[in-house]
Amino acid sequence: MRPSLRLSALSLALAAMSSLAMAKSPAEWQQLVAQSKLTLNQAIVQATQAVPGTVIDAELDDGDLQAPHYAVEIITPAGESVEVKVDAVSGQAGPAKHDGKAKNKDMQRLKAAKTSMQQAIEAATAHTPGTAVGAELDNHWGTTSYQVNVLQADGQMMEVKINAANAQVLRAKRD
Repeated sequence: MRPSLRLSALSLALAAMSSLAMAKSPAEWQQLVAQSKLTLNQAIVQATQAVPGTVIDAELDDGDLQAPHYAVEIITPAGESVEVKVDAVSGQAGPAKHDGKAKNKDMQRLKAAKTSMQQAIEAATAHTPGTAVGAELDNHWGTTSYQVNVLQADGQMMEVKINAANAQVLRAKRD
């Protein structure tokens, strides 16, 4: 194997291991959810009151061991991408971080989506009972969809794909 290929393979392996190391354990997820007073849908409402627009990504985070918060990415009516952090305990939306013009793929997905992220979260948790801890507008085999991560009572994380056109469940699997 050429040295450059060997180095690339090593880099990919290290990146994969580091992402696995960053994954939260079931106990860590349960503790984070227990500390949070807001649901994912409530955080989306708070974020869009602070910055009007359409949410394409929202997730619960431990804030690097600070207070838990939701990171919510919004596409404004002007086509700008803005991230809003919402305190998961108080519900207070923090200052918005403007990330510039939204990506073309995000704009295309928004046009194809006929349901909201909140509707997708409701459909996912109706299908797979638990607490939604993250959701994003995505693409599943060519179908614009929402990926909703649901923490079940037993600590299992489930990934539920919801069709963004009609809020139907496409699949659910352990994450």
